[in-house]
Amino acid sequence: MIDLVFVYNSLWSNSKSTLIFAGEYYYKIKGSLIMRTLFFILFFVLGFCHIQARGQKPAHVIITAGQSNTDGRVPNNRLPDYIKAMAVDSTYTAGAYKYCHIAHNRTDGMFVPFWPLSHPKSKPYTWGYDAIAYYWLEQLFQEDFYVIKWAIGGTAIAAPVTTPFRGTYWSADPKWLAENTATSEKGKSLLLSLIANIDASIDQTLSKLKQGYQIDAFVWHQGESDYEHGKEYYQNLKGVVSYVRNHLTEKTGKDYSELPFIFGTVSRKNKRYNSDVEEGMRRYAKEDKNAYLIDMSEAELMGDKLHFNQVSAEYMGKQVYEQIKKTLSDDPHVYVAKYKGDRVCAISYTFDDGLAEHSTVAAPELEKRGFRGTFWVCGYYTEQGASAKVPRMTWDELREMSKKGHEVSSHSWAHKNAKRLTIEQVKSEIEKNDSAIYVNIGIVPRTYCYPYNYKTEEIVSMASKGRVATRTKQISIGGKSTPERFDKWLKDLMKAEDWGVGMTHGINYGYDAFKSPSLFWKHLDKVKSMEDQIWVGTFCEVASYIKEREEIQLKVSNKKNGMTITPKLKLDRKLFAEPLTMVIQGETMNGILVKQGRKELPVYINGNKVMFDFNPYGGTIKIHFN
Repeated sequence: MIDLVFVYNSLWSNSKSTLIFAGEYYYKIKGSLIMRTLFFILFFVLGFCHIQARGQKPAHVIITAGQSNTDGRVPNNRLPDYIKAMAVDSTYTAGAYKYCHIAHNRTDGMFVPFWPLSHPKSKPYTWGYDAIAYYWLEQLFQEDFYVIKWAIGGTAIAAPVTTPFRGTYWSADPKWLAENTATSEKGKSLLLSLIANIDASIDQTLSKLKQGYQIDAFVWHQGESDYEHGKEYYQNLKGVVSYVRNHLTEKTGKDYSELPFIFGTVSRKNKRYNSDVEEGMRRYAKEDKNAYLIDMSEAELMGDKLHFNQVSAEYMGKQVYEQIKKTLSDDPHVYVAKYKGDRVCAISYTFDDGLAEHSTVAAPELEKRGFRGTFWVCGYYTEQGASAKVPRMTWDELREMSKKGHEVSSHSWAHKNAKRLTIEQVKSEIEKNDSAIYVNIGIVPRTYCYPYNYKTEEIVSMASKGRVATRTKQISIGGKSTPERFDKWLKDLMKAEDWGVGMTHGINYGYDAFKSPSLFWKHLDKVKSMEDQIWVGTFCEVASYIKEREEIQLKVSNKKNGMTITPKLKLDRKLFAEPLTMVIQGETMNGILVKQGRKELPVYINGNKVMFDFNPYGGTIKIHFN
């Protein structure tokens, strides 16, 4: 047996021809049919196992920590349908993810299948943004992965300097840590509890995995409870991240000094929002090349004005997933641009209520600059046309605008206030208007705008079905607009790399009409001058692009003198049909030929980036470098 194992081990360091020769040589020595048979059986069994072991990649590990928005406060009955489908009961309190295993607020090193479950015993069946991230990571990995999580609501980083004190803290201050113990040991330190969880998870489970493991990211959301210590937040956060990275390096012997740190800002609508905390986060993200900040400044909250609602939690979870996916890409220099043309930010100009001057004034002004807008109309008023109290566009005018590339979409049938309607009445208003638009224009609206901007979680859930998106955020452009406000809006969008949605009603007349429409035209001129940085698209175009970008998967294979990129997107292609922009970043490249199927794709170069627009459903992209 020793000889046989020796032969087997030696084979893998030689060529295929040597492998065959060694087998023949062994047969000649032994001569026995039985021995020959046993040899080849064992040879192939061991060889197959060896190939499997060599082919396995280390298991993915995510570290997640923070306070209540990380722990989760959205009730499980508001989980997205794609997660509800994995529940085994009608209240969505029991179920299991297929591949995700979690050690949540425990120090025994044991993992259990993940299901959204928060820490408070009074309301355990709630979820946070991370439930969304883990779901999409499952779709990406398609194999077991592990999450080490420690999250407690109402917790700050900054710890009191005097004793005795109440509460628990994330502080990484060396002196404070030396004087305190982990909360898991009935102490005050949350950071030491997280470390205890990490160490036990490594010792009891991860270190015993045959394929090994790799920690991919440190995910974090916290900051609300530091509103009284905003000035110190930058240093305090930096201390926590450094402590975790340094400990992982010491514990594992691997270099985790550049472990990706993915975190989100606090919503400015939060009753404990502090601008210094946000500024500290932005400063840290700017200084640390491996820190990735998700802008949640405009996030919608639940009624308590503290916690993300399901829309915001789902958004942040997808952003976390997107960032992890990008850091794990087969080739990190190949990615889908955040916005079309790799622009910094995006703007959609939307016009409410279908006023007649939207077709005679607003649309032509947009077209002069090469822009297209979104026009939300109510069929009841459209059918009155010029005879309405406030003149409205006709179906003929809307049909012509649609042909020119403007988006004509639904604002309900009669602009009724949903506060006074049942959910069935709201549904009827939407369906009736969709039908009217289809009959008169020939298109099915793919987006929706809420009358009076009034919406509940139930209404949003109902209105969103079968659509690309609904308008849930906007900035008013009209009677209160000034050059200074316009400039600040653009500056904020550029800084946050965000999507701005403008909401306009009247131009010369009607609700919130401009004091001087020329202010708007001058603003559009400025945006036109910045079109290399700002993408102006319809609401549907931008919303579709963002959704597709978030969910697309890329398989990159490097070839001699080129590469292939295979996109995979599981969305309804009748709804989500926006081309995406691929970016290949590297040294200056010329003479590149890009084909998707039989179609040659136009290539444009910006510095060290090669870009091209592609069909996310169009199959493998072949790239040849001359």
